[in-house]
Amino acid sequence: MNLQSLITIIAVLTALLPTAIHLAKIFAPQSPVASIVPNPPKNPVQEGLLPTEESVKKSTVRQLVNTNRCVKCDLSGADLKNKDLSRADLTQANLSRARLDNTKLINTILSQSNLQAANLVKAHLNGADLKRADLRDANLSQAELLDASLSKANLTKATLIKAELRDADLTFANLTDANLQQASLYGTLLQHADLRGANLSGADLRYANLSEANLQGANLDNAEIANAIMPDGQPAYTGQPRY
Repeated sequence: MNLQSLITIIAVLTALLPTAIHLAKIFAPQSPVASIVPNPPKNPVQEGLLPTEESVKKSTVRQLVNTNRCVKCDLSGADLKNKDLSRADLTQANLSRARLDNTKLINTILSQSNLQAANLVKAHLNGADLKRADLRDANLSQAELLDASLSKANLTKATLIKAELRDADLTFANLTDANLQQASLYGTLLQHADLRGANLSGADLRYANLSEANLQGANLDNAEIANAIMPDGQPAYTGQPRY
C-alpha cells in the first residue's frame, strides 16, 4: 500500500468517526437513573446535637450533688430521695413534684423555692430555710422541721400529718386547709398564720404562739393547747376550743 492510499483511508475514517460516536450513543444500553429522594430533616435532639430534657435534669442533679449549690435550678420532678443535701443552697429552685422522701435537708436553704406537690415524707428539714417557699399540696407527713423557718411560706392544702414542727417559725404562713393531724407544734411561732379550715385534730400546740392567727373553721378536736397563746393574745383556756 502506497502513501497516497493510506492517506485516503485515514481521511475516510476521520469523516465517519462522528457518525460512529453518535450511533454508539443511540444504541448503547441505558443504565436506570436513580431517583433522588431528599433526606428528611434531622432532629437535632435525636441526632445528639442537642441535649434532651432528661439529660439536662441528670446534669443538674450531678451539679447539685457535687457542689451542694443549685440556685434557681430546674429540678422539677427530679428523684432526690434518700440523698444528703444538708446545707445545700437551693434558693428559688424549682422542685415541684420532686421526690425528696427521706432526704436530708438539714440547714438547707430553700427560700422562695417551688416545692409544689413535692414528696417530702419523712424528710429531714431541721433548721431549713423555707421562707416564702411554695409548698402547696406538698406531702410533709412525718417530716422533721424542728427550728425550721417557714415564715410567709404557702402551705395551702399541704399534708403535715405527724410532722415535727417544734420551735419552727410559721409566722404569716398560709396553712389554709392544711392537714396537721397529730403534728407537733410545741412552741411553734404561728403569729398571723392563716389556718382557716386547717385540720389540727390531735395536734400538740402547747406553748405555741397563735397571736393574731386566723383559725376560722379549723378543727382543734383533741388538740393540746396548754400554755399556748391564742389569737386574742390570751393564754389558752380549759375546754374544747372552737373558732
